[in-house]
Amino acid sequence: MNTGNCLKTANFFELFGYNSKRNHVGRLTLKIDSNVYPPGFEFVPGIRYGTIDISKHADDLALISQEKDCWVLHMFVPDNSPRAPKFANHSPETRLYRYGLHKHLKDAQENGRFVIHPAIEFLKQEYDAARHDNELVHRKTVSPERIKFTLKNGEPILPTGPIVASFFHTAIDSYILCFSYDYDEALYDEFEGSDACLAINDVEAFTERVHAEFSKVMPYHLCINARVSYSNHPNTFGVLFSKDKRYLSQREYRFAWVPERPGLELAPECFLEKNLEEIRSIIPPPVVIQVGPLSDITTLMNRDENRGSGTPAIKIA
Repeated sequence: MNTGNCLKTANFFELFGYNSKRNHVGRLTLKIDSNVYPPGFEFVPGIRYGTIDISKHADDLALISQEKDCWVLHMFVPDNSPRAPKFANHSPETRLYRYGLHKHLKDAQENGRFVIHPAIEFLKQEYDAARHDNELVHRKTVSPERIKFTLKNGEPILPTGPIVASFFHTAIDSYILCFSYDYDEALYDEFEGSDACLAINDVEAFTERVHAEFSKVMPYHLCINARVSYSNHPNTFGVLFSKDKRYLSQREYRFAWVPERPGLELAPECFLEKNLEEIRSIIPPPVVIQVGPLSDITTLMNRDENRGSGTPAIKIA
């Protein structure tokens, strides 16, 4: 494998997404051995593409390099042992979807009103399971042979099982706004009470409007938007874009705002000690933005009107 200095490591979810059948779908033009697979190609579990069964590597990192019109997938590895630079996928999304109550989504379409909650909001107890994941911690399991522990005198300590490493996002005043990158009728039920879906047909225009308005209300925040990873490895963009695999069906695309200089940070031991009541007392209020009418770049769909139709045909103005 002669790739010079062009070799990069990619989180699995920088290269692959999921569809409603839980099959992997390529995000980029990928070359595996001598075969080239276009974006949107569905990789079926149990089938080898070249020498690789893609479905077995969701918790691994990919070693890739770029050719003229594609990315070459060389192999998967358990960690970044070659220390190659990290790859981030900046390819634009065709469309985004937000599930919820019709009255709220209609307000979003007509007035551009969005209530953007702090990442720590998950600690409130009134949310359903789909909205109750820990946004501030990502846990990674590491095999014991890859970890070295010693006492002060240098005597080795041998782990008896896998080691769980926790990665924390500690800035309290960080905010997130969540969408899905795929339309799936099952998500109406996953996000309890949802009876409608707002489709964002021009993601680039929507992104510009949302970021511009948020920066007016909350200046001195950095804006990031990308797909979420559901893997053993943290996302390239950190903990706020890394989730547990049990939330994989959400196929989430996330807008996040983090402070340039955090005003308040949460000590990691707060989670280890599970002192949740104390943490709840410092949750900041949500940020409300109004970006103006979005009817030119969105479509509002009622669940009952699209039931059983699969992915609806959406006309883009």
